[in-house]
Amino acid sequence: MSNPQHPPPIDILTPQGYLSEIQKNPNLDVAMNLFKIPRAFAVSGFGDWNVGQHSFCVAFLALYWARFRNYEDSLRNQLMVMALTHDLHESATGDILPGLKNDKLRAQLEQVQSEFLSSLNVTHDPTLSVDLKVLDVIAFMYEIHRAQTNNMEQKELLQTFLAKQKKLLVDFCKAHHIENIDTFLESLGVFSI
Repeated sequence: MSNPQHPPPIDILTPQGYLSEIQKNPNLDVAMNLFKIPRAFAVSGFGDWNVGQHSFCVAFLALYWARFRNYEDSLRNQLMVMALTHDLHESATGDILPGLKNDKLRAQLEQVQSEFLSSLNVTHDPTLSVDLKVLDVIAFMYEIHRAQTNNMEQKELLQTFLAKQKKLLVDFCKAHHIENIDTFLESLGVFSI
């Protein structure tokens, strides 16, 4: 008899095979599929980024962030691995807009992610989760910044959305006592707060 609080996961068919099989032994197709999965923002008609580009951007930002924060090499490397693998589950599930995720769905996505990471012997360091969130938001801001449209209404919408993400980032950094986020963004030479 199944536990109603923890129903058995649905074994979905992915391009790489059944989820239950690829979670135990993910092949290179799992990683490469990330470059075929559009970001939900792109699906909405803004930009053309995919999950692989996003993950790579977050990992590259980890290099800048580690230098900016004077992290030891081991910490930098751990953060880069976390960045590269933080959306690995989306190879099977796709990118889902945050507003569509309820608690049950979040738990299921976290379980899929956990299985992938476990099979690859990857452990996410919880002390770096705040850093990862900062970099994830900055990568998304870059994605918004790079989106192009000739439609004035859409341009205004993009600017409004970018401003909201900047506010989210500033508020998150204040809440977690991260200083000089504006200096870090300016050092990237792309946008500033």
